[in-house]
Amino acid sequence: MPPARTLSRDERRRHYDRYVDDVRDLCRTPRIRKRLEEGRGRPVEHCAAMDRYLIKHVAGFGARRAHYTIASLLAMERPAPDWSQSTPHPPPEPDPQPAPAPAADDWTRRPTLGAALAQAARAHPHAAPGLQRDLEVLGVLSADLLHQHLPHIVRHVLKLDAGCDFARLLEDLAQWDFARPQVTSRWRHDFYLTVPDTLLEL
Repeated sequence: MPPARTLSRDERRRHYDRYVDDVRDLCRTPRIRKRLEEGRGRPVEHCAAMDRYLIKHVAGFGARRAHYTIASLLAMERPAPDWSQSTPHPPPEPDPQPAPAPAADDWTRRPTLGAALAQAARAHPHAAPGLQRDLEVLGVLSADLLHQHLPHIVRHVLKLDAGCDFARLLEDLAQWDFARPQVTSRWRHDFYLTVPDTLLEL
């Protein structure tokens, strides 16, 4: 795989949004969606069946495991996407005039995983203590354990009808090895800022 390119923050964020759209497009085909979902929690070395669908979308951007994990999480989304496409669309050609990147303020206002957990906790108060424990556990995990644990967390969030901004989560996963304290601080901030204390464990 080609080495990761040196990209600006805005270029990376454009890529994250485009990647999420591309994977959702792939998931229109049930067979591909099943292959992607089977990769959840696994290291990329054990996800050979995903390579044929993702390599072209990931090459040159680094953080391969983060990309593969997000693909497997997107494949869990319900209700199922439109199955009308029997084959995936080919990877898009590079756009000579790409759409403007989200402004920094717009991106930082997008919901983090912590905000998704908070949304689920407010909508389902009985689940709030468990979601709080999930949040605290995530903050101390190594990258390997984080990727193994995330499918359980995200599946729970989706079952509670809370949204998840997968492009924002992809950026956080890509930064985990060198900026985990900052990432987990954002998640805790977004969770504790909006969940009433009465729903939380002391």
